[in-house]
Amino acid sequence: MNFMVILTSTLTLIAVLNPFGNVPLFIGMTEGMDKKTRSKILNIVVLTAFLITLLFSLIGNFLMTKFYQIDMEELKMAGGLILIVIATKNIISPEPKAEDNSCGSLQDELKKAIIPMAFPMLVGPGVLTTTLITRAKYGVLINIEAIIASFLIIYVVFWVGNYIERILGKLVLYILSRVMQIFILAIGFRIFFTGLADALRTYHIIG
Repeated sequence: MNFMVILTSTLTLIAVLNPFGNVPLFIGMTEGMDKKTRSKILNIVVLTAFLITLLFSLIGNFLMTKFYQIDMEELKMAGGLILIVIATKNIISPEPKAEDNSCGSLQDELKKAIIPMAFPMLVGPGVLTTTLITRAKYGVLINIEAIIASFLIIYVVFWVGNYIERILGKLVLYILSRVMQIFILAIGFRIFFTGLADALRTYHIIG
């Protein structure tokens, strides 16, 4: 049971992290760099994104429920809407272009590894909201395990990104990215309607 819950949570988080959409961007942003520099930037990107997600999963619930006094039902509805908007935008909008990095210094590239690569390119509002909802539904331990598993997979996908792009091609990666957005859209609707149903029960509108 726990394995299936962790697997489901991991797959959901991976879908929101959208590795197939982010791999071409990472390749474009690190184009022309030597292997050592690209490896260093990859480590910084994934580690920073992982720490942001982990930290928010640990203190985000406190900030939302205690500090801002937001109920979980409201968070689910808001989180669902965020995923719906992000997925819809990514499906209908053109593929984003990677920035030109030919003239950047190593220090500039390391800064770029944090902003925008790690945040908000890899970890955005959708990822942060998903981790909070997963924690509320399954608990802290399962949430942390899902985060660790997700970022290990993300690291491997980014590490072999050049080979993936070479084998599958940019068009296939683009299609896979758009298919993932459809899954995210469905997940967003599910989370939104779950939150809406919970809110209606809380206010005794439905039984």
